[in-house]
Amino acid sequence: MTASIHPTAIVEDGAALGEGVRIGPFCHVGPHAVLAENVELMSHVVVAGHTSVGANVKIYPFASIGHPPQDLKYKGEPTKLTIGKNCLIREGVTMNPGTVSGRGLTMVGDNCFFLANSHVAHDCVIGDNVVMANNVMLGGHSSIGNFTILSGGAAVQQFVRVGPHVFTSGFAAIWRDVIPYGAVFGF
Repeated sequence: MTASIHPTAIVEDGAALGEGVRIGPFCHVGPHAVLAENVELMSHVVVAGHTSVGANVKIYPFASIGHPPQDLKYKGEPTKLTIGKNCLIREGVTMNPGTVSGRGLTMVGDNCFFLANSHVAHDCVIGDNVVMANNVMLGGHSSIGNFTILSGGAAVQQFVRVGPHVFTSGFAAIWRDVIPYGAVFGF
């Protein structure tokens, strides 16, 4: 099955689309984007920069994926964002690529769920099966282990490492590393 592109969508020359990709109304896919098989962009989704989206990922309206990192040192270098397979990315989510002062890459694992308005900053590394609830914010260079659940409004400070299987309460302020299987509470 070939890609299905709504007539109001813009897919720039150079973008790579896998089999079965569905691009809805008013989406914009940049020239360096790679969408693997069966990726679905619902409507009003933008995939910019050197961004690679894994198979079976579904992205909901008004998500901003791959725009330049929010870092004053960034000068337009061609850094990357990779998103694993089977992820759900809900409304208003933002994900930024890496920076040259970091690893030059932001990585999201497989089977992750990003609820509305969550943010993945530059140079983050997110494991597999991670859930980021509504309005969760990751600072640059942070890492999140496999099977971690970050509840609504949680904020992870830059350079902080959160181990696998961690659970946080809503509005948790995470400003230090968190041990595997740990819990963080805050308000």
